Amino acid sequence: MIDLLLVGGGHAHLGILRRIRMKAVDYNVTLISASTYQYYSGMFSGFTEGLYSEQEIRINLAELCEQAGVQFVEDTIVKIDAANRKLVGATGKVYDFKLVSFDIGSSIGDIDGSMKQIKIKPNFVFPKEIHSFRETAFPVVVGGGAAGVEMALSVQAWRLNNGFKPNVTVISSSPLLSSVSEKASSKIMKIVKQKGIVVFDQDEIKETSRQQLITKSGKRIACSELLPLTGPKASSLFTNSLLPQDENGFLLVESTLQVKDFPCVFGAGDCVSIQNNPQLPKNGVYAVRQEPVLWGNINLYLTGKPLKSFVPQKKFLSILSVGQQEGLFTYGDNAFYGKWAWRLKHSIDVKFMGKHK
Repeated sequence: MIDLLLVGGGHAHLGILRRIRMKAVDYNVTLISASTYQYYSGMFSGFTEGLYSEQEIRINLAELCEQAGVQFVEDTIVKIDAANRKLVGATGKVYDFKLVSFDIGSSIGDIDGSMKQIKIKPNFVFPKEIHSFRETAFPVVVGGGAAGVEMALSVQAWRLNNGFKPNVTVISSSPLLSSVSEKASSKIMKIVKQKGIVVFDQDEIKETSRQQLITKSGKRIACSELLPLTGPKASSLFTNSLLPQDENGFLLVESTLQVKDFPCVFGAGDCVSIQNNPQLPKNGVYAVRQEPVLWGNINLYLTGKPLKSFVPQKKFLSILSVGQQEGLFTYGDNAFYGKWAWRLKHSIDVKFMGKHK
């Protein structure tokens, strides 16, 4: 039996691996991931623009586990039997555990229709998929959140630098970055227009064909490939388990990051919803902040001590890469734009990746 089973190589579990690498534990730990590599989404925009190589945006989980004295298994968990403390992998292997933690992220839903759609989750498929999208004749991004905006601007910058027509289009059901702040929304609209991106906001796709999109407002948009970035979708892994889920299918945990009725199960990052904070955004910042609480509570549980609660911060710093080594810095209601913002983001991202080398 595995004492601690970590499923997924997300931000919280990466932090745990770093801690074990620095200070070994006296119990058996195994990490299961669908890929040997964990790709860092914070650098996806830079990779898309051609600023980073594939090697620079990925973490070798097998090597990190070896350094930490943790067993690494490449497998995809397809079934959870929490009552009997068993997981089943796509390989058919059964994993018995004393304690399990899930940090498997989320997926993105498809858009109905026959249009070719690009998938960038799970994240290890991203490099190959984005190559195709960058070069397609009429690229269209659906989604006006941070991910949609970053990818649209990064693809546009790459096309400008590589002899392709800079004709990226964005469709969003709300104003761009409206969930961040009014200042961020206002600034990003000026930036995307300045960089030649066509935006159809407060509109949605009604019909798709192989070459065209029709929106609810009646707009007809040329499209050869579609990149949906419409927000996180829960993993289907939890659907057929006895584990509690929120109304959208995300694993439901307490503020302790523990499942109430199955205390041997923990979770963090985008794959979970916190019972007393259901509207908390699915954001890597919170996953990083959850890691010390998750790791602390795992060890408190193993020693029979009371667990502590995760208290999310009300504001967090965010920097979007907006192409041509420029960035949009946001914090609370404030938003600032310039090359200095991208340099700061680059420094933070490189430092983060350096922790795993």
